[in-house]
Amino acid sequence: MRRLTPIIIAAASLAVLTTTVARANTIDVNFDTLQNDELVNNYYNGGYGSLGSGPGPNYGITFANAFVLNEYSNNEGLLVSGPNSITFLSGSGSIMDVAAGFTTGFSFNYSSPFDVGTVTVWSGLDATGTLLASLTLPSTPNGSGTTGCNGHNYCPDLPFGVTFAGTAESVDFSGTANYIVYDDITLGSSTPGAPPSVPEPTTLALLGMTFAGLGMIRRRKSA
Repeated sequence: MRRLTPIIIAAASLAVLTTTVARANTIDVNFDTLQNDELVNNYYNGGYGSLGSGPGPNYGITFANAFVLNEYSNNEGLLVSGPNSITFLSGSGSIMDVAAGFTTGFSFNYSSPFDVGTVTVWSGLDATGTLLASLTLPSTPNGSGTTGCNGHNYCPDLPFGVTFAGTAESVDFSGTANYIVYDDITLGSSTPGAPPSVPEPTTLALLGMTFAGLGMIRRRKSA
């Protein structure tokens, strides 16, 4: 096996450090590692979905009444981030709790060709406390006759987002049961799956130390 050269190691360090810091203030949830017809439950709290998927990543996020749909098994297609999305099959909606809270913004992709929906962001858990933001969602195009949608009605999903002041701990996804799908939920940004930002000064300083260390190693080898 060939040994990695210092420049390759440095490049790898740059990629890791940049990705870690760039995503430090946002959390992306796309449901793609859960199963079709599975309730999300505690999966994103380091736990399990209702069909045993998990343990999932420990983001401190729980979902009540959020049901996973797979675009190949249900009436969907052309999801921005396939293959899964979520809906709710009963009641007036689904609630997402974020124990540590989140700031700045909230976003998601959404499809609802037959009805409309409402998303509200709250300062407390379980949709309590102060209302920080509200989105009234329109009906979206029906993709049944759209090229690439393969006859699916819930196609494509479209981006929606909102900014707010303060710290939010929950989001209420409301509407008519079994007529709305959500995907690509992003905490900390008004754009779903927000692109990476420029590395922060601490990252650049650490990178400088990495390259300096590599220079010392090379000098020692040539001494």
